[in-house]
Amino acid sequence: MLNSDNKGIPDNNQIRGSCRVSVILPTENITPVYHSPKQLKAFIPEEISSEIIVVHYNQNEAKDSDLRLHAGPEFNKNKKTEIPESINEKDDQKVIHAKAQGEFASAVMKGIELSNGQFILAMDADFPYPEDVIRDLIKELINSPNSIIIASRYAEGASRQKLTFVRSTISKGARIIVRHGLKVKDVLDPLSGCFALPRQLIKNIRIEGKGNEILLEILVKVNDNKKNNNITIKEIPFQQKGIHDAKKLDFNRILGYSKAVWGLYRYGRKSKQVQNDIDVVQEKKKHKSVLFLSKAGRFFTVGASGLFVNYAVSYLLSNVVSNIWYIQATLFGIIISITTNFLLNKVWTFEDRDFSVRHFFRQYLSFLALCTLGAVIQLTQVFVFVEYSHIQYGLSLIMAVCVASLGNFLLNKKITFGEKIWE
Repeated sequence: MLNSDNKGIPDNNQIRGSCRVSVILPTENITPVYHSPKQLKAFIPEEISSEIIVVHYNQNEAKDSDLRLHAGPEFNKNKKTEIPESINEKDDQKVIHAKAQGEFASAVMKGIELSNGQFILAMDADFPYPEDVIRDLIKELINSPNSIIIASRYAEGASRQKLTFVRSTISKGARIIVRHGLKVKDVLDPLSGCFALPRQLIKNIRIEGKGNEILLEILVKVNDNKKNNNITIKEIPFQQKGIHDAKKLDFNRILGYSKAVWGLYRYGRKSKQVQNDIDVVQEKKKHKSVLFLSKAGRFFTVGASGLFVNYAVSYLLSNVVSNIWYIQATLFGIIISITTNFLLNKVWTFEDRDFSVRHFFRQYLSFLALCTLGAVIQLTQVFVFVEYSHIQYGLSLIMAVCVASLGNFLLNKKITFGEKIWE
């Protein structure tokens, strides 16, 4: 995978003597079919420092040998160190040749990695774009530095060559899939092979650089990346002249497009799921205090209900059942109130729905033991406050009940129901 982390694409500040615009010309041929570096030099305004990088892709051994003879010492296979570190006015617009493994997207990414321009202009050298496209794209990019500028065959004012009915239908269907399947709705020509963008845009997104649909991948990931919300997309219409056979639509091209769309669709779903998970985590962190206070409130509400159950059961048993001793009635009241407190806290406060026998009785015994410990703590504190601190019994009782109740809640939360303290 090319550019998995974009480590090969330096920032503007990391490039010594960086130029204004890097023009990348991907071509499948030894010499570009329609746009040679010599022609492009005449179209770039003199006041704009630039470089031209010709990237040859889909090369077999025979083409590779011819390419080395044609490009001479400037040919660069994979080593970035052969590229000049600086570009001054004398060697401005120097032509650099490089080779990339893979398709059109790989060639564009290779050119970006070897470039040093503040802006990147990628242009399919084997497609008949008119001469004024370069001027229009550079002018628009300089005026709108936070934009992706696209040479569009479908924007208002554009004209394109006539296609067969089958080719036209396939092209329209491909754009419909992109619009509705990948949610790229504001771009009329998302499959264009000519576009310009600021270098920093590539640093903020992860580009795979496979197949031919490099612009489509950038558009999808720009839409998904919140750091690029300030990026605008503009389309420059152009007049396409003549009929060309450089980019025939064959099965491999359709298959490549299908793989690209499917990969980007999966990327969108995965990215959305990751973002949802992040939002959930942030939401939980934001509301931890609310959850804690909510459970504490429920626990103390259950405790208050336990006092009522304790009193009601003890009173009814001692007055209705004639043969029971009031101490026994009180003991039954305590046991029943502890049981109801446990059940309410399990189901309502801590929302524990596991009623397996072993798990249930383990929790019940733990709850009973901690309640007993709470009672011991309460009695000890009342004694200490009254006897040693000489605090009035009423205030001592309130303080002891608060400390014991809070300790009872925290211990049961952690030990009995296995939750973290602060959640």
